[in-house]
Amino acid sequence: MISVCVCVFVCANHAQVTHTFTFNPKCIKMGELYGEYNLLTNEWTDGLGSTLIRNAVNDTAPDKKWVVFDGPVDAIWIENMNTGGV
Repeated sequence: MISVCVCVFVCANHAQVTHTFTFNPKCIKMGELYGEYNLLTNEWTDGLGSTLIRNAVNDTAPDKKWVVFDGPVDAIWIENMNTGGV
């Protein structure tokens, strides 16, 4: 489940819109989180985490974007996040 929040922070009379995308990485499989390569079809399928991050990076709006992996820390998925591979 993904929780989406749009907040407006006001600091020194300057409003900053912030979009937050929060999900629990432990509720999906590793391939669903990062993406996976299908050896039979030679196709790559993006995972939920990579899709959210890619969409946030490609969005040219001046709004801030946060992708929050909210859940218990698992040594396997956090190491994959550090190395960039599954």
